[in-house]
Amino acid sequence: FLVHTIIDPEIICQPLEVAIQSAALNFGYADLRSLIPLDVASNNDDVEQIINGCLVDALKSQQDTATFDALMKGTTIINADIALFFSHDMNKESVQMLDAEIERYSKQRAKEIVDNKIGTGACGKKGKPAYGSTAVDMISLREVVNCIGNNYPDLKQSQQEYEGGSSCKCESSLSWISDQVGRCDGPLIEFCRTVLHRDVECKCSRAVRAEVASLESTRQGVSVSDRAVGAATQMDTQEEFETSFKDLCHLLQIMSKTIENFNARDLFTSAEITSMKRECVAGIGSCLARLLTEYCMYRNNVEGSRTFAYSRQDNNIISSIGTQAHVSALGFPSYSLQFNPADGGEQKNPLQCLRETLPGSSGLNLINLWKVCSNARVEDGNKDGDELLEQFISHLEDSCLTLVGIPFSVLDKKTEKKILAARRQGLIERLKKSSQQDEILSICVILIYQQTKNLMISGKTMTSMVMNRFGQEKKIPTRVTEVLLNLKRENNVSPELLLLVKQFGNAKNSKALAAICETSL
Repeated sequence: FLVHTIIDPEIICQPLEVAIQSAALNFGYADLRSLIPLDVASNNDDVEQIINGCLVDALKSQQDTATFDALMKGTTIINADIALFFSHDMNKESVQMLDAEIERYSKQRAKEIVDNKIGTGACGKKGKPAYGSTAVDMISLREVVNCIGNNYPDLKQSQQEYEGGSSCKCESSLSWISDQVGRCDGPLIEFCRTVLHRDVECKCSRAVRAEVASLESTRQGVSVSDRAVGAATQMDTQEEFETSFKDLCHLLQIMSKTIENFNARDLFTSAEITSMKRECVAGIGSCLARLLTEYCMYRNNVEGSRTFAYSRQDNNIISSIGTQAHVSALGFPSYSLQFNPADGGEQKNPLQCLRETLPGSSGLNLINLWKVCSNARVEDGNKDGDELLEQFISHLEDSCLTLVGIPFSVLDKKTEKKILAARRQGLIERLKKSSQQDEILSICVILIYQQTKNLMISGKTMTSMVMNRFGQEKKIPTRVTEVLLNLKRENNVSPELLLLVKQFGNAKNSKALAAICETSL
């Protein structure tokens, strides 16, 4: 029963569910009002009750978590004329689309502010701050609407059709906050107001402040970067680097702690322990060496940064500057530094070129890190192989502050607990989506060992060695070991077996793992 009519929820909600699923899948939006019968859609209270009440209840009763999550994460705009759903990914992409416009605006606005300060004093007229307020330091709604409309032509067309059939003149009412409560200025404008306003406000304020600081430093004779990108973009790069750097430092220490635990308990031979250390340095260590090298090039704004390339010896995805390190990675790629000569240029020693490219001791410090990574990849019985991990961490502790301006990030118990929890959640999500037999096996071995031993394992070598010990672990049921070995031996197993293995991986603790084994017999 709605406010003004009676409906069959199943008939009404089914097309709405399909539309939301399609919008989420295609990173787009859906016109929900057009899918509701006209006699019902004409009443705004009924439309709101259908979407926020009947539809939500239907998704819960069906246990359709994917569509329910999409609806909750996305944005629904309902008013007198429209009822639109915008997916979370569309919202996220739309904010990113505005970066270039915000950067252009912030540079222009910062110049006006600095020029105004010179003419009127630091506080402007009547002692009011010259910048920082939303009203002054925010790009116009019209510019945002044009940018988003150019990227979403269907939404732009809907806006044009709305304006063509509307008695109001939307052009004259383009302020970020509408002067009339409940007023609708069209789907594109309302999307920008509802979804983008807060993010645009924060980005603009931050970008303008960064550009003003940069201009004032230049006027005062302080050396600043001469890059074409905006000051805010440079600030973002620094923050993203610091996040990735700290994550990798913490992961390296967690893995070192795991290997130390293995060694103290005599679970593996000295040769096996050394292999694990080599894998750790060649993987996480080389990711850190690459990250530090790229950021040093960026920080020193040196020419010739494109002369270096990084070869990767496996297909695991781990990114460098600009993204957070994946705490749910099954393993880390092994990078090596290479010289990338220009067309017709001579090949050079990459380490020597690195030493000549960077100022001061930066090049030498990076060379030491790359040499340790290179030694870790050589399985030739190197007498120092057992000490490579300790050498690498020691080099990092000694050189990070000089290299990139921030110290080596030391792991504490609170951070370790957060990382392990995030890793488990990330692996569980990955397990749900995976259909590859070898990936499912690796994920489950890593998850089961973390849940029963509270230790992080990673990499093909370590994961394989740990799995070979499952039969000797008291907290891991024999049934689990038998099923995992069967999965490892057979090329094509039944869907039922894969589902059982996934249930093992999702078990919260050893008691839950044992209960799953009993019910699966």
